[in-house]
Amino acid sequence: MSHVFVEQYIVPLQLALAMFGMGAALVPRDFLNVGKQPFGLGLGLFIQLVIVPALAVLFITVFSMSPGWAVGLCLIAAVPGGAFSNLLTYIGRGNVALSIAITVASTSLCVLTVPLLLRLLVSTSLPEDFVFPVQRVVIEIGAYLIGPLVIGMLVRRFWRARSDFLSKVGINGAVVLIILITISALRSGRIKVLEYGFMPPLIIILFGTTLALITPHISRFLGRTPRDAVAITIEVTVRNMGVGLLVVPVFFPDSIELRGQVLYSCLFYAGASGLFALPPAITHRMEPDRYPTPMRAAARLFGNWRNRRASSRED
Repeated sequence: MSHVFVEQYIVPLQLALAMFGMGAALVPRDFLNVGKQPFGLGLGLFIQLVIVPALAVLFITVFSMSPGWAVGLCLIAAVPGGAFSNLLTYIGRGNVALSIAITVASTSLCVLTVPLLLRLLVSTSLPEDFVFPVQRVVIEIGAYLIGPLVIGMLVRRFWRARSDFLSKVGINGAVVLIILITISALRSGRIKVLEYGFMPPLIIILFGTTLALITPHISRFLGRTPRDAVAITIEVTVRNMGVGLLVVPVFFPDSIELRGQVLYSCLFYAGASGLFALPPAITHRMEPDRYPTPMRAAARLFGNWRNRRASSRED
């Protein structure tokens, strides 16, 4: 299965299945509650549009990143949250309606925010005639996010007896397709760690891990519930690298090497983002009344492993 086929057909299908599955488990009241308390949505967008780019600039400065890698990290920071975050929030039993609201809002705004952030962060590397692919993004929002979500919610409204089953089919189907997408990405040969060395991947991993570490504390400090905090954390750490890949070709038209570094950054973050978002999801699923800090998840998992090992020794 070629990576081109996966990106053109399997990825959109996975997004549509996930949104349909979650829509079949939601009712309009869930989104009305988000509207009644819009601070969670505002906080998610603020972290996406202000804190994440600021952190990218800090990383570029501290690690003295060269132009190709600097642009790659800025592009990661500029793109909106990815729809995969909604699925992980569902699995982690977070506020799915809030997660979807942030995804739709940040993706809708990205036609304005991505060009603005790129001009602020990497203006010297951006062509003067840069035009953001607005039509492509609008189509993706309607076809892969809002459309399947509305269909799922209509199924729940008018076919309540089968909505739970269909929701599970959609969610489980999306998970299976994610596994296929991951396998395809690993076999594509486009992520070549040995070619670029280990420092760029380590910086990207540290960037994503930092986002996963600080966001729950920001959410807690500003009074959000653990259920909201896990949704915001996962939304911030999972980026829509599909949008990033649309923009990659405009950078460094005269340097294949530098453009390759930008592409590598996007692909690597896309593959690693699940590692940043899974600990908060696991933490909240195990302890829904506590905030989803990754360190707590690691400690809980280690504690469970140690207890099982002690029990097996006693037996």
